[in-house]
Amino acid sequence: MRVLLLVCLALSACASPRWVNPQHPGADLEADQAACSKDAERIGRLNQLGGQALSRNCMDGSACTSLAENQRIQAAAEAVSAQKRCMAGRGWREGNG
Repeated sequence: MRVLLLVCLALSACASPRWVNPQHPGADLEADQAACSKDAERIGRLNQLGGQALSRNCMDGSACTSLAENQRIQAAAEAVSAQKRCMAGRGWREGNG
C-alpha cells in the first residue's frame, strides 16, 4: 500500500508539465496519461514485489528496513520513468509552459 501511495505521488508530479504532441496534434492527452499511469502503476507494483522477495532474505533488521525503503523509492522512480517513456512512445513531449 505504501508503494502505491509513493507511485501515485510520483506520478502526480509527472502530471504537472504541459505535454504537447507535435506528431499527433489531435491526440487525447487525458486518455494517454491515464493509460501511461496505469502501466506505470503496474510496473511499480511489479518492482515492489521483486524488492519484497529480496528483503525476505535480509538478516539484519535495521539494514532490512533501510533496504525496503530504498526499494520502495526506487520502484516509485522507475514508475515515473516508465510513465514518461510511455508518453514519449505515444508522441508526447514536455512543452514549455
